[in-house]
Amino acid sequence: MGPAASRGLSSLRISALPKGIAMTALFALSACQGGPGGTPLSLGVNSGTPVSVLQHINNAGAKCWMRSGDRQFRGLHLIPELDTTAGRPRLLIMKSSDRQGLPQLVIEASGTPPRITTYGPLVTGATGARVNADVTRWAGGPDKC
Repeated sequence: MGPAASRGLSSLRISALPKGIAMTALFALSACQGGPGGTPLSLGVNSGTPVSVLQHINNAGAKCWMRSGDRQFRGLHLIPELDTTAGRPRLLIMKSSDRQGLPQLVIEASGTPPRITTYGPLVTGATGARVNADVTRWAGGPDKC
């Protein structure tokens, strides 16, 4: 390759560099954004045990999501799995029509102090931001809907 061609290639690389950096930054920032509904939650709670925090979330969720007739939770039911000798205590929200299927939402607690984690289609879908806001509020104490 001659000197002129080398200079042209070199200037091409230099001018493409800022665009490449900008694209990399754009992809990195877009990866941080939640989807249309939200992203899984990982929340530290300052008091209680994993089971006591999940009991509180279970009571509030049953009242505010299941028994209230909320349209976003119709056709779903809440299953508390708090009495575990192996594994982590958790709450499962399942489709009522498919009791053997995969959970639509899992709320799990572990550790001291407790760490609450949410995951499943309800978290990443249209209800995700609301689910995480409710769980965060209920884990902190208030059980208002």
